[in-house]
Amino acid sequence: MRSTSKTVGVVAAVVVVAIAGAIYFAKFSGRAANELNLRLEWFVQAQFAGYIVADRLGYYADEGLKVNIRPAGPDLKPMTTVAAGTDDIGVGVSNQVALARANDVPIKIIAQIFQDSANRYVLLAKNRVDNLMNLRGKKVGLWLGGDEAEFVAMLATAGMQMSDVQVVPQGFSVAPFLNGDYVLSEVTVYNELLEIDDTIRGKDTLQVLSPADYKCAIVGDMLAATEKTIRDRHDQIVRFLRASFRGWKYAIENPEKAVDIVMAANPELKRDEQVSQLRAILALITTKGVSTDDIGVMKTEDYDTTIRVLRQSGQLKAELHGQDLYDDSMWNAARR
Repeated sequence: MRSTSKTVGVVAAVVVVAIAGAIYFAKFSGRAANELNLRLEWFVQAQFAGYIVADRLGYYADEGLKVNIRPAGPDLKPMTTVAAGTDDIGVGVSNQVALARANDVPIKIIAQIFQDSANRYVLLAKNRVDNLMNLRGKKVGLWLGGDEAEFVAMLATAGMQMSDVQVVPQGFSVAPFLNGDYVLSEVTVYNELLEIDDTIRGKDTLQVLSPADYKCAIVGDMLAATEKTIRDRHDQIVRFLRASFRGWKYAIENPEKAVDIVMAANPELKRDEQVSQLRAILALITTKGVSTDDIGVMKTEDYDTTIRVLRQSGQLKAELHGQDLYDDSMWNAARR
């Protein structure tokens, strides 16, 4: 999950890399019968390797499809463009679909790529806690605007509320955390956590808190479409999923080659960072015993957890159930 808050430097960097990715993945104004627009959640990087591989190795073409892979950024949200009909399929996180449906936006998940939350909450060794109650009164760095939901639910397991800690709205630089501005920082396993690990290697160690350990994980990257698109383009989506799963399977079995393909799509990236990112991404895809034959599997209990966490954080009031968030008919058809 990502916050909308950015420093000027981060925005500039994102714009440069997003433009580089857009050079390869051009935008298209119209869509033919077998043409689909896929909106990524961020700029072109290893986080989306499966789709990039499927495009570059011709897996979409094998299915008779033309897939326009389109980058996003801090002010461009996939669930918004999907809801508006600009894009057919978007990469996002399950809480976004729950909140959309609570506001009568008819979006459904069609494949759950990550089987765990991508978020972690880290502390340097000297600030290690034995219980979340040890954080009472301490400064914690979080992404706000909705991204704090898991942490709110985690605190609730210890009988605590957000008012029991001092929340510091954080950006995407890890420097304030390393400088001691706050004792705990929210990070993603494929980005900030890797940067922190690289910076402190040989000097310090981290305590890493996972929301899954508190039964508060909002499962990460998924694919979503409107109910209208699901109805009108059901066959195309089945073929899109089949090719995408093939791309992810290739990335799992050939991670170095997959990174080469991502680098060719966006040469502005740093290869060593992309190798580490892909490794973290693949761990999220294959966790919980998910095999390459089950990539994208959707589980009602995961979405029940998403809904509960959103309720605990005060973000969701509507009556929703896990089965309301997804349609697995295309996933099942794609695996045949």
